[in-house]
Order: sequence, then C-alpha cells, then structure tokens
Amino acid sequence: MLTMTQIDYIRKAFFEEGLNISQIAKTFSCDRKTVRKYLAIEDFNQPFPKAKRVTEQ
Repeated sequence: MLTMTQIDYIRKAFFEEGLNISQIAKTFSCDRKTVRKYLAIEDFNQPFPKAKRVTEQ
C-alpha cells in the first residue's frame, strides 16, 4: 500500500507533468494497475460504515 505522499506524487506526475502510466510505474517502482487505481480515485475519504439494524423476533 502506498502512502498519501506517494499517491500525491503519482497524481502530480500524471496530471501536471504529463508522464504516462508506464513511466510513473517505473519511477515509483509499483505496478501499472496500482498507478491506474490511484489515478481513478477522486475521493480518498473512506465512507462511514452503515449501522446494522437489530431486529427483534
């Protein structure tokens, strides 16, 4: 798992510097699928878990 700092550098390399996914994967020594996953995520906040209802029987 990557740190938020690494993810920030990956996103900056892609969106601001114009590097492609393969170049970023080589630079950061991670898989292309990992780079693609973090580029696709827009909201890094974890959703709150939904409370389960307890039904009485």
